[in-house]
This record gives sequence, C-alpha cells and structure tokens, in this order.
Amino acid sequence: AVVSTQSTGNEQVEIALDAKTDEYINYDKTGNEEYEDSKEVVDKIQDALKCCGVHGIETYTDNTTWVKKHGDELVPASCCDDVETGYCNSTTAAVNDVGCLDKVADTLSDNVGLIVGISLGFILIQIIGVCLGCVLCQRIARDGYKEV
Repeated sequence: AVVSTQSTGNEQVEIALDAKTDEYINYDKTGNEEYEDSKEVVDKIQDALKCCGVHGIETYTDNTTWVKKHGDELVPASCCDDVETGYCNSTTAAVNDVGCLDKVADTLSDNVGLIVGISLGFILIQIIGVCLGCVLCQRIARDGYKEV
C-alpha cells in the first residue's frame, strides 16, 4: 500500500513538473507573457534544487520545440551553477544533470520523518482543541449560560 501511494505521489509530481516544463518551453518558443510565471517557477525549482528538467537535461535537449530554437546543447541558465541568466551550454558549463523529479522524491524521502512529525503535531493540536471545546460545551449545558 505504501509503495502504491508513493508511486501515485511520484506520478502526480511528475505530471506537475512536466506541465510546468512544457509551459516553460512554450514560453521560450512563443515569447508569450502568459507563460512568464511558469518560467519563473521552473527556474526557481531548478535553481533551488540544483536540478535540470523533469528527468534531466534530456527534458530540453530531446524536446523538438526546444532543439529547433536553441539546438541540442543549450539548456536554461537555472540548470547551470555558473550562469545567472539566459542559457548555458550543457557540454561546457557545470550543468546539474539530475532531474528535478528525482530531487523532489529524494528530498521528500529524506525528510519523511520531519513531515510525519509535523503532521502528527498538527493533528494532536486539533484533537486537544476539539476536546477542550467539548468540555466547555458540557459545562455550559450543565451550569447554564450566565451573563457576566
């Protein structure tokens, strides 16, 4: 059951990253401002996680739309450590060749204990709040409502 849940979670992350990357490529192809937010999201993810594309640089270098405009060696600057804006050459620059899907999955797996602990803490706080609310309701019902 855990494996199928993790698989479904990874598939959902993959679908979301694929969609954003496709929008990034569409933004780059058309110059349409509609995709500017997607470009920023993809750049921030790639820069923060030190990754490139969904499955690696192949997300860009194997995409026909990308290759037609940039060739099969250029990737976004957010894929490279030493380039700030524009594009970088995947053969000469220090490219983060790990895919973002793998990085997200690894990050979640590495922090699963923390995530579960925080979730259980929130659940416990909610349960305590419900219990205190029930006690208060019972006292009001027993003693009656008194105006102060």
